[in-house]
Amino acid sequence: MELKNEESEEHEKRSQEKLHCGAPCHAMFFPEKERTVLRYWVGSWAAVCVASCLFTVLTFLIDSSRFRYPERAIVFLAVCYLVVGCAYVAGLGAGDSVACREPFPPPVKLGRLQMMSTITQGHRQSTACAILFMALYFCCMAAFAWWSCLAFAWFLAAGLKWGHEAIENKSHLFHLVAWAIPALQTISVLALAKVEGE
Repeated sequence: MELKNEESEEHEKRSQEKLHCGAPCHAMFFPEKERTVLRYWVGSWAAVCVASCLFTVLTFLIDSSRFRYPERAIVFLAVCYLVVGCAYVAGLGAGDSVACREPFPPPVKLGRLQMMSTITQGHRQSTACAILFMALYFCCMAAFAWWSCLAFAWFLAAGLKWGHEAIENKSHLFHLVAWAIPALQTISVLALAKVEGE
């Protein structure tokens, strides 16, 4: 059943007023064994991503004059994915301490009840969650923007036959689009408190 917009907002207000309400952190959708395998699978690929992106960035730092536009956008993509990979590796190392919060105290009437830890909701509850979110979200959005800039730069070079110098003269616009828009998106999500530990 789909709720109308006003009903949806009212439901959201009522559910947020409930004390100690949240999705459980463990075994909600997958058994613990599957979660462990998936965590290490993603962590392994993140480590491969970090190694390959670090190689690309170090190659650029050795001789940056070899990388001109449109190829230079690939270096900024590598920087973005390097941070994304590091965020996933940090998440693997931290385990559930970032995305999950401590269990709430049991209700007074049921003092012996064992409570479950819940998923972190909102950036004010966990500084580590907010930092990982900012790094991951900003760099993912910046990587998408750099892909667009790379495609546009290749179009200018191959389709319209622009030279390296002409494209480099417009590189400040690439940086403006690829860094400013993701920064505004990240700030907006933080300002609206839409950060959740998923």
